[in-house]
Amino acid sequence: MCDEHLIEQVTGEKVDHRAHRHGQDPSEVMVGRTLTLERVLQLNSRQFFYAMLKDNPELTAIYPGIEDDILAGAIDCHIHAFPDFVYRSQDMIDISITAAKAKMRAVYFKDHWNLTASAAYLVQRYIDDMVSDGRLDHRVEVYGGLGLNHGINPEAVKIALQYPNCKVLWFPTFKSYGWARFAEIENRDGYVRLVSEEGEVLPEVREVFELAAEADVLCSLGHTDFVELLPLCTLAKEMGVKTLLDHPLLELNKLLIEEMKQLADLGTYVGTYCQPMIPSLYQPVCDPFETVDTIREVGADRCVAGSDFGQVLHVNTVEGMRIFIRALLGFGIPAEDVRKILVDNPTKLLGLEPLDA
Repeated sequence: MCDEHLIEQVTGEKVDHRAHRHGQDPSEVMVGRTLTLERVLQLNSRQFFYAMLKDNPELTAIYPGIEDDILAGAIDCHIHAFPDFVYRSQDMIDISITAAKAKMRAVYFKDHWNLTASAAYLVQRYIDDMVSDGRLDHRVEVYGGLGLNHGINPEAVKIALQYPNCKVLWFPTFKSYGWARFAEIENRDGYVRLVSEEGEVLPEVREVFELAAEADVLCSLGHTDFVELLPLCTLAKEMGVKTLLDHPLLELNKLLIEEMKQLADLGTYVGTYCQPMIPSLYQPVCDPFETVDTIREVGADRCVAGSDFGQVLHVNTVEGMRIFIRALLGFGIPAEDVRKILVDNPTKLLGLEPLDA
C-alpha cells in the first residue's frame, strides 16, 4: 500500500515527484483497491479536460435534455431522503414530485436502519392526489423497504413485508461485518455477520432469503465484502432470491471486475450507480470511467443503475441521474444499453409490470 501522504496529496506534480523521490513507479502506487497513482495523475493532468472535449466525438454531441427520453420510465432503486439519521438534501415528497415531472417510472427510498415503506405509502397517496387534481401530469410509483443494520431479524422482516409499498430489504451497511473486515477495523464486535467463519450462510439470513423469495422482493446486499458475497449469491441462486450489489465501485465496498462477473454469473445484478461515477466531496478521488468499463465487461443485461443520492454535499437526486445518463452516453454506452440498466432490468428485478404490458 502507498504512503498515506501520497494519498492525502493526490493532485498535481507534487505527488508525482514524491513518488519518484521514494523510488516508486506511479503505476504501482495504489490509491484505493484498483486506482493507481498513475491513473490519478492522468485524470488530473492539464490536458485531460481539453482531450475530453476535442478527442471524444460522443461527448461533443451531448446536450442538456438528451437524457429526457431515457429518464422517462426510469427507476431509481436507491435514494436517501429526509428524515433520516443524518440530514438529507430533499425529502420523499420533493424527490417524488421531481421524478414525476421527469416522467420516471418509480423511486425507492432507503434507510440504513429503519422501515421506509409506510412513509412511501403516504407519499404515494399525495402524488396520486396531485395527479387527480391536475397538479401533476404523470404518476410516479413510490416504494420503500427495510434496512437491516440493527441485525438480521427474520421476525422484523416478516412484519415489514406486511406493509404496502415494501419492495426491498437492504442488508447491513455501516454495521456490516464484511465491511468492517474490508476496512481493516480490528475490533469487529457488534458488527452484523451474514456468513460464518466456515463460509456458511447463517440460518437467520437463510430465513430472510426464504421470506424474500416468497414475497418476491429484492435483497440489496449492502456494504459487505466478496468473502460474504460469494456464499450469499450462491445460496440466493439456489433459493430463487433476487439480489443486487450495492455500489460495488464505491471505495466503501470496492469489488474487482472479475468478482462482479463471478457474482453476476450467479444471477446477481451489479449496481452501477451514479455515485461514485460522479466524483464528489465524499469520494473526490475516483475514476469515472470504471463505471463505463464495468458495464462493458459485465454486460448491460446484468447491470442496474440507481442514484444513491440524497447526501447534502451532492447534487439532487434526479439532477444527478440526468448527469449520469449524459455521462454514459458521452462515454460511449449505447442509448439502448443505458435504457436497459435504468428501465428494463430494474423493472424485472423489482417485480414491476413492463411498461408495454
